[in-house]
Order: sequence, then structure tokens, then C-alpha cells
Amino acid sequence: MKTILCYGDSNTWGYDPLTANRYPRGVRWTSRLQAALPDCCILEEGLGGRTTVFEDDARFGRRGLTHLPVALKTHDPIDLILIMLGTNDCKSRFRAHACEIAEGLQTLIEVVQSPRLLHLRQAPEVLLVAPPMIDAEALAKGGMRFMFGADSVETSRLLPRFCQETARRMGAHFFDASKVTGAGADGVHLSPEGHAALADALAAFLPTIL
Repeated sequence: MKTILCYGDSNTWGYDPLTANRYPRGVRWTSRLQAALPDCCILEEGLGGRTTVFEDDARFGRRGLTHLPVALKTHDPIDLILIMLGTNDCKSRFRAHACEIAEGLQTLIEVVQSPRLLHLRQAPEVLLVAPPMIDAEALAKGGMRFMFGADSVETSRLLPRFCQETARRMGAHFFDASKVTGAGADGVHLSPEGHAALADALAAFLPTIL
């Protein structure tokens, strides 16, 4: 059985933009992926507000780089880690360009590829997933607009290209979630249909790299 660690933010945790609650198992893309790949063990490591390397003074414990070594060691050995981060880095207060966010993702990949540093049994394969782009029209109607501005929308639009280049340079696999799904009601978080579409696409893609 292959072990796949899904390391992400609220779209991996399963935030419902209509209720502010968590989607149940069976709706979240991670659990749907588990159902589609019964020979794999899908591990959820999603946290709302998680960034790549940025410290968020407004929300404690959201720096992805800080928790990543813990998650890797906790679940060791891991065959593949799927990293889908970058949306929260697009928040206006971070003022980060897409290339800077991609540099943060590179730092995360470097940690994964340093098994001796973390005393891991093996270095997992890495799948870098560019998150769904922020939807400007939906964003303007919801509460997320106070954290994400026009600059955020543009940054999220540019991010897949920089993510793909980072994955190529680091010898990681790449998948663009925006090719199969988009943001839901608040312009940031996936709808149930979005979760289903992402799970279906990953279920078809993952066997080609495992």
C-alpha cells in the first residue's frame, strides 16, 4: 500500500464557504481520493490559513515550513507528499509576488528531499499542486475580499507558471488544479463539485507517477 501525505491549507482541510464549517468525509477531495484509490493510504494534513514560509501575525501556527518536518516524521515512511499551498501567500498583507511564493514552495521541497536531516527512512516523491486560482467576481461578493485584493487575484493567476518551473527545477511532479476546478462561492474555497473534480483528476493522475 502506498502512503500519500496531502499537505495543504483550508482547501485540503475542507472549508465550506457557505457555512464556514468543514465538509464531511465523502465530500472532501482527500476522502474522495481515498475512495478512488483503495490501494493507497491518503493522509490529510490540511490547515486553514497555512502559508508556505510566511509568518502570519494574525493567525498563530500557520507557517507551513515550521510544521512540515513534524508531519513528515509523524507519518514516516511516506511514498508521496502532495503539496497544495500558495493561496494564503497571495493575501494582500504579505505583498508577495508569485515568484516569491514559488521560492517558498521550493524551500518546502528542499526539506522533503533532505531525509537525513529529518532522520526519515526515505525521501518521498513530491507532487506540487498549483492551487485553484482566486475568482475575482466571486471574491468581490464575499467576506474573503478583506484579505484578498485585486493584487491577490493577479498573483494567483501567475502562480501556476512559477510552480511548474519550480517543480521542474526540483525534480518534482506537477499538477495544475485550475485546469480541472475553480474556486467556489467566496472566490477562494472549493465547492463540493470542485472537491469532486479535483479528486477525480488526481485519481487518474497519481497512478501514473506512483
